Amino acid sequence: MTKNGTGSEVTGQSDNRSPLTQDALEPASAVPQLPVSSLLLDPPPLQMTTRANRVTLTRMACIEDLDQVNEMHARCSLDSCYARYNAARQAVTTHEWWHLCDRANGTTLITTPVHDRSRVIAVTHLLRTSAPHVRELGILVEDSWQGQGLGTVLTGYMVNLARTYTLDCRAITAMTGRGNQRMLSILRGLNAEVEHPSGPTVDALIRVEE
Repeated sequence: MTKNGTGSEVTGQSDNRSPLTQDALEPASAVPQLPVSSLLLDPPPLQMTTRANRVTLTRMACIEDLDQVNEMHARCSLDSCYARYNAARQAVTTHEWWHLCDRANGTTLITTPVHDRSRVIAVTHLLRTSAPHVRELGILVEDSWQGQGLGTVLTGYMVNLARTYTLDCRAITAMTGRGNQRMLSILRGLNAEVEHPSGPTVDALIRVEE
């Protein structure tokens, strides 16, 4: 949550499988996940204009983006980073970034201002999980770019990629803070099933195949 209590356009990732995920997998398919690239082909770059008339460009991430990604993390508040990682961290290691950029593990996108493509302002992931055919969504938007519709567009774009470009994806899970009303609103707008346990986090499930 941000300090003003409205929440942030951030969702994290968890190693624990939610009951929602279990339900999405019944009955289990006998078709294994593919060990190759997650995408049929790379999606085209996405250009959008925020509510503040700031134009952004979203594209596939690559290894060379790591320095700019960590510069973005350093500009993010501890609240935003905690919402993303469930920990007060403000950097991604080289090993982690290699994992995130490996197409066999999923899809990672970066977003930049269209006039300054050396500055990363958002990172969005759709990663494989231990559950067959289930991907996990993670998104971090730089604080100064939150509240402008960017998180809504990026989340919707990832769901659309799962439906049109991504192989073997039937459901998307996401985890966010119980008080992160902004992200919860985004997820509900995508018809996510939201689970409300007693802890500080909330699990959501978006069904890709209806």
